[in-house]
Amino acid sequence: MKVLLYGGTFDPPHNGHLNNLRAAAGRVLPDLAVVMPAGVPPHKAASATPAALRLEMCRCFAGLQGLPGLPRVTVSDWEIRQAAQGRRNYTVLTLEMLARAWPGATLYLTVGSDMLETFREWYRWQDILQMARLVVVSRRIGDDGALHEAARSLDPAGSHILLAPVEALPMASSELRRRLAAGQDCAAALPESVRAVIRREGLYAAPEPPEQPRRCIHPDACP
Repeated sequence: MKVLLYGGTFDPPHNGHLNNLRAAAGRVLPDLAVVMPAGVPPHKAASATPAALRLEMCRCFAGLQGLPGLPRVTVSDWEIRQAAQGRRNYTVLTLEMLARAWPGATLYLTVGSDMLETFREWYRWQDILQMARLVVVSRRIGDDGALHEAARSLDPAGSHILLAPVEALPMASSELRRRLAAGQDCAAALPESVRAVIRREGLYAAPEPPEQPRRCIHPDACP
């Protein structure tokens, strides 16, 4: 059995996220895709939308179920529940949970190209490579030497890192939050079910405070 993990803050989830999951699944052909919204990422705790609402918005991923390469998609609240109990969210712990839940399954972890290039900063990154194969989604796969070099340096044998090209969509959650706060139309970037939650809850209506410099770009790289 193949289990593909796709985690993120998803604040909010957008069509670029859906494209990433489709691309990773097309490379792996998993039996199950697990979408895992983060609990309280250390580097975004001040601005993150309440976890329960991010979890609800992530139900949009269920619409991918049944598409080629995605026979089953589930959205998990495991990391959110861990955070509610005061526990840190580390990818390696999530993978250990999946290994217990599906003994003997081959695990795959979806990451972006920027994460691959800083992967050595992740908590227990060597254990992650032992437990799972990385599926790197990037629009740069065909011509980015740094990405290939990062993959070779982490995995000289080439057996644990897979590259998955993805259609480039000009969007990011932070930019969408700014546009929504400015009253701009983001219908083309957001699934309708996500927009419905945003309208109902009045999310992203106020401008965000200036972003503070980060020491890390991913929870696993935060102390």
